[in-house]
Amino acid sequence: MSDVRTCRECGISHIEQGDEIDGEPLCWAEDDLCSRCQDVLFKQQEADAARYRYLRNRSTTSAAIAEGGVFGGQIPDNLILGGEDLDRAIDAAISQSAGRYGDTLERRLALCLAEIVDQPLLTGRDEPGGFSSPLEIRLGFFKPELSERAAELLEEVGL
Repeated sequence: MSDVRTCRECGISHIEQGDEIDGEPLCWAEDDLCSRCQDVLFKQQEADAARYRYLRNRSTTSAAIAEGGVFGGQIPDNLILGGEDLDRAIDAAISQSAGRYGDTLERRLALCLAEIVDQPLLTGRDEPGGFSSPLEIRLGFFKPELSERAAELLEEVGL
């Protein structure tokens, strides 16, 4: 068994005591990983986790899909993305959504409001047997002023 360590990421095999990179001491974080590479891997994992959370929490309502964006594929371009292409597309979408809507909570609330306004509260038929056209009762039926205010807010956000 060899006593020589080699970093699995950068290939370094010797670290002198007192060696530093970017003002930080260089050492062995694990038997086969130097501290610099461990820091790089950690930053990559943080970025990957943010990308995953973005995709995982992405609304898949018809309003969100109609708006387009990154969903593991790209709509409306009908592109299937993977690997670094997907990473770049997600990074661009995160930047763009932050730039267009500010806080992502604002965007999520706007999409939720759009869904509330768009979804019927009750759907029924006016004839026994269900042969007529469906009758859909929406929020605006009960509170037209609230529905109009919601529509104005959604227009202001760009949805």
